[in-house]
Amino acid sequence: MADKPELSLLYPQGGMQRASGTAVAEPTLVSALAAESLFGVMRNTNRFKPHQKNPIGYFTDKIEVISYRLDVLEDLMDNEPLAKLLQTLLPDLEDMKELQQIDKVQATDTAAELTSISEIELYIGLIDRLYDFFQKERVTLRSAGLRALAEQLKRIGESGPFRNLKAEYDRISTSIRSIKSITVGVNLDEQFRPYEAGVVAVHESRFQSGKIIDKLLRMDFSNDPFNCIAPLEVVGKGLTHEQTNGFRAAVNSALNTVFKSSIRSWRPVVRAYTYSESKFLINLVDEIRFLLGGVSLVNKLRDAGVPVCKPRVEPKERKAFEINGLYNPAIVLDQQKILDERATNKVVLNPIKFDANGMIYILTGPNQGGKTVFVQAVGIAQLLFQLGIFVPAFSASMSPVDQIFVHFPDDSDRKATGRFGDECQRLMTICQKLTEHSLLLMDETFSGTSALEANYIAEQVLLGLRTAGCRVLFSTHLHELARSIDDLNKRADSDTGRIDSLTAELEAEHSDTGRRSYKISRSRPAGTSYARDIAEKYGLTYEGLMASLHRRDRNEPEAL
Repeated sequence: MADKPELSLLYPQGGMQRASGTAVAEPTLVSALAAESLFGVMRNTNRFKPHQKNPIGYFTDKIEVISYRLDVLEDLMDNEPLAKLLQTLLPDLEDMKELQQIDKVQATDTAAELTSISEIELYIGLIDRLYDFFQKERVTLRSAGLRALAEQLKRIGESGPFRNLKAEYDRISTSIRSIKSITVGVNLDEQFRPYEAGVVAVHESRFQSGKIIDKLLRMDFSNDPFNCIAPLEVVGKGLTHEQTNGFRAAVNSALNTVFKSSIRSWRPVVRAYTYSESKFLINLVDEIRFLLGGVSLVNKLRDAGVPVCKPRVEPKERKAFEINGLYNPAIVLDQQKILDERATNKVVLNPIKFDANGMIYILTGPNQGGKTVFVQAVGIAQLLFQLGIFVPAFSASMSPVDQIFVHFPDDSDRKATGRFGDECQRLMTICQKLTEHSLLLMDETFSGTSALEANYIAEQVLLGLRTAGCRVLFSTHLHELARSIDDLNKRADSDTGRIDSLTAELEAEHSDTGRRSYKISRSRPAGTSYARDIAEKYGLTYEGLMASLHRRDRNEPEAL
């Protein structure tokens, strides 16, 4: 008989292994996209754990996995009480996971016995609260993952073994928790040094401090047996470290004898059941933490007044990437930290679509025109999509890629080859790895050489990338390159994907801050308007310079 598929909230059942397929996401991708704030929100949602799995480790190119996760995330977004319950229970899940790890290496002593009790207590509490929620709330679940979880909880919660476990746990825990004190018999040698000790009796009451004079005056030592003849002392007071450890060892040894008949005979069977049945909960800890992080990120963006959507998943072969209202969510989160106000009017939403007429885009525009931010937004959207998280846009239809490559300016690893040599070497390494299903993001590549040389080399690279058939977004100051697109398309050896142009165009200038906002459009660059726009902003035109000279001759102040 085949084993039942392992329950997962991130991977479909039915034999699919927990694997990311052929997709690769380098750990440096997050920093290259300046997306640390996004993943900071996801990881800081829960209490810090040093060995938390990095969210980027869930990157996948399997459309079944992406769709599965998006459905689970949608259910959690639509059922806030369920998300809050999982958030509340996550610390207990993590504690139970830690207790199981401790139990594998711990010696057989009192602490180990009590650890097993704590583990069973956590397990019963988790099953009861989750079972009660799904039975009483009657939530509508569309995702296969959460429906499978609800069915598993129902099966366990209504099973005979679980009910017997609860009854046995109640009996044992009542017996154990009722122990408040013990009477220890100690044999002394001729020098009144203890050399043997044993438990005489176990009590449900605590001993109280007393005085020997009170006992003597009453002359009745049988009354009030829990009133000591001397004040109680804190364990270890006046003893050396070795003496304290010896005392504790003696007491623990005595307690082990007490627990032996009750817990030890019961522990192996119950532990085997608990480990077997709780394994699915332990395996869900990292997944629940990841999903709750995704919920937190989506809620934070929505609270900022920007759109977030569940993308439509397309097959990899379609190379789909059509987004309406794309923006950079990292910018939104950074603004929230600084301004602590809604960001609706501060974020420009842009459309972008990779298609047969534009599989490679050359993005041009003025400095500070939002080109880098837009390139990063494209990478972030693709990354979130392949993690199974909603994307920052009004709507999106996307296919997975096998890898997101970035080629951005990098001054941290300058070699003897110089800046331009380093740029070429890094780009060649990328070209040796990319496939027709890759996404390549380039920002100011070839800026380490002259514009004439950069333009020539960029043409050669773009022709090669067109033959490779991958999707490319190339942000550059090389406006002549964008104006030669028709010629590049004619020179290409293949028709796997044409080159097209995107431009960053001035949308508005905010009079209160002087800040300009730019919108990305699918169009060709218009002459020298970029340089003129920047020059006019700073008065570097003939008219501006002449006016400045006249003001200087008349000793008039410069206009601000």
